Amino acid sequence: MRRTRAVPGLVWLILVLHVAVVLWQTAMFPNFRSPDERQHVDLIVAVERGAAWPWPDPGTLAVTEGSGAGGFTKSNRIDGPLRLADHPLPSRGDRPSYVSHGGNTRDPDQPANQLIQHPPLYYVAGGAALALVPGWDKIPFDLTYLVLRWWNVLFAALLPLILWAVARRLRLPEPIPVVAALVPLAIPELTHTESAVNNDNLLVLLFAVLTFLVVRVLTGDTTRRTALAIGAVGSLALLTKGFALLVPIWVVVAYATVAIRRRSPRVLLTLGVALLATLPGLAWWVRNRIVYGSVQPHGRFTEVPTLTATHSFGDGGLTWLARLLERMNTLFFVHDQTGDRLHHWPWKLAILAALVVAAGIVLTLVLGAVPRTTALVLLVPVVGLLAIVAKGSYEQWAATQTYAGMQGRYLYGGLVGLAVVAVAAASRLPDRWRRATPLAVLLGAVVMQAVYFGYTLDLFWTPADGNRLAAFRAIFDWYAMPPVVLALVVLVAVAALVWLLVAMVRLAFRAPLVPAVAGPSLSLPTQKAAPAVESEDRVQI
Repeated sequence: MRRTRAVPGLVWLILVLHVAVVLWQTAMFPNFRSPDERQHVDLIVAVERGAAWPWPDPGTLAVTEGSGAGGFTKSNRIDGPLRLADHPLPSRGDRPSYVSHGGNTRDPDQPANQLIQHPPLYYVAGGAALALVPGWDKIPFDLTYLVLRWWNVLFAALLPLILWAVARRLRLPEPIPVVAALVPLAIPELTHTESAVNNDNLLVLLFAVLTFLVVRVLTGDTTRRTALAIGAVGSLALLTKGFALLVPIWVVVAYATVAIRRRSPRVLLTLGVALLATLPGLAWWVRNRIVYGSVQPHGRFTEVPTLTATHSFGDGGLTWLARLLERMNTLFFVHDQTGDRLHHWPWKLAILAALVVAAGIVLTLVLGAVPRTTALVLLVPVVGLLAIVAKGSYEQWAATQTYAGMQGRYLYGGLVGLAVVAVAAASRLPDRWRRATPLAVLLGAVVMQAVYFGYTLDLFWTPADGNRLAAFRAIFDWYAMPPVVLALVVLVAVAALVWLLVAMVRLAFRAPLVPAVAGPSLSLPTQKAAPAVESEDRVQI
């Protein structure tokens, strides 16, 4: 096997900036202001205390009062700006702990914890992480909450590196792999999700690793070792969330594509190895079917409610479809905590970003920037996830006329494939223009994050008098760690951003593409644009 090439210094800087942005967002978003975050934390606590193992039956696990100690706000939709800078602030040492706030006592204001509909891997891992914190239930619970958020940041840390590796494996010319690594920074709602306690974070990491392994298969690696790795990672994904039921289908499509290219049915024997290795994860869903009569139980109810369609698509289905597409796109890039569906600047930037991504995908397919069959296989996860969400949402709408399940974050499992296919179009640009693409994407990411930050600051923190400086100060005051910790995060983010900007300006306007070196160097590896061909058996990183 060819020796692994050195990772460019620019990619390490992107990784540092990405982690710093995510750590900043652990402060920018108050606890409970991420989807189902209180319920995720409560279930992790239940596992650590032994109350959720063996895994509870549907509808049997109550949300505890103690888990409410870490929140500054309510854990459902808000009606408007919270103006937290105007609220009285208890000192860090006086904030309630899990035990002092009621501990394991059932919270009568909360329904049953629906998250037990998910498999246990994320929560068992969270319970193990929580067990490493001495006396976590007796210290201020917002600090315990922050520990769990930082634990989630670990899942996000390598995402830029995986994106770079996938683009490099596909032989995209420099600096397009660097552009791929920048993509997470251009999606503020992704970095928000990465900063929160949410099982999506583990699933996104596992799907990202799977994407790299699938690309290895598509570029000629049909060894049993890679097949076993695909099955093992797929099995872990299946033990994390139901969206991973898409994995076996995706793996079949990938291996079938290679078998057709080579006209070699023997490739399907390796596929069998991969599928056998996914059986431990699939067993969880088979068990659900046997025990509960449904592949995925409801969570809040002991039995899955029956959905009887009362409306057909002709009774307003186009309105449902338009709303689905708009919500999935908006909430993929930004958030809408009030549900007002305002057409403000974050919404406009989300539309613009979607148009750029769509244009990139179309151009990649038309120009053959990567083999078309490879591009289509990489798009299978995002298309499949959208289809799963659409099916569930439509069934809810047809039965109850409610618009349910329209969360753009559900598509993040397909992010790596989507991003690489979209940015691959830039590989067809002339060299001078291509070298400017990292700078263009970084500047776009800065605009996206800045607008997102301003909107979020006003929604949660800005006081009634509109003093944004007071809002910024309130973030530091409310943070569970001393201000110096958050100040260090901000300084690292600013330093990494400035360094990246300088390096990318040099790359765009003066610096030639020179060989990469190991370590933190900002140099980039030389690689000529290779013609896209269907057979890439010898390509290795």
